[in-house]
Amino acid sequence: MKTIELARKQEKIINTYTETYKILLAEQDLSPNNEIINHVLSELVSILSKPIDQSIAEDILNDKEIKSIRGTMLEKLTIAETLMEDYYAKLFIGKVNSLDDFRSFIYWENYKELIKTEIHELKKVKNDFHSFAFIGAGSLPLSPLLLKQELGSKMTCLDIDKQAYTYGQGFIQDLDIDRNSSYILKDGALHDYSGYDLIWIASLVPNKEDILKQIFETNPKAIVAIRSVDGIHQLLYEPVDATKFHKVACEEVGRTIADSFIINSTIFYTYKQ
Repeated sequence: MKTIELARKQEKIINTYTETYKILLAEQDLSPNNEIINHVLSELVSILSKPIDQSIAEDILNDKEIKSIRGTMLEKLTIAETLMEDYYAKLFIGKVNSLDDFRSFIYWENYKELIKTEIHELKKVKNDFHSFAFIGAGSLPLSPLLLKQELGSKMTCLDIDKQAYTYGQGFIQDLDIDRNSSYILKDGALHDYSGYDLIWIASLVPNKEDILKQIFETNPKAIVAIRSVDGIHQLLYEPVDATKFHKVACEEVGRTIADSFIINSTIFYTYKQ
């Protein structure tokens, strides 16, 4: 039986989500330039980052109103996150000489902890990598840059968005001391992955199945890491569901577990012979 405290927590999350949804629909500017957006999204992420019982999370996700708005809400949140990255990219471009210069970024510590968790799990699968690609690197490519620092390997970033490419390429050029990194403006589903040991797919990349198919067609020996979400964090991102990968045979070989500090979980796949 659900306690009064849990029922109130469930009600608060549902109310916060629905109210944020209404505000995102009403506001024209979803970027950090809009203080209303800053406030409501900070509140939303804060409440969804608190530990919650799995059964309560399922009840919230199955709530009739939540189910009716979640699809449109995820679209708005994707726009807001993209604008947030662009906003910070403009602030940092031309002003960074090392990764530590990003430490004033609002989610810097979260990124560092996410990469640390991913590398820990990845090394259970394979320990040595010569080259990796990161699909959906965005305008503020912190994840691939942190991965490069940890792995010490050659890096290729890809993104289909021209603005993300413009900013992202600038950061890669400024920070690529050993000149073994590149940023490509390209759909990840059209790239040749034969030269990589490891391929990362960002959570907001939409055509994951097509990309995964292309990866294993051009390099069946690659390890693929796809960022996903579990539990209540499905209110912020679309989770990865490998049962929907009808075009490609793959098997899960590892995954990270999210916590209140790290929203994303990451699933590692290899080609299923």
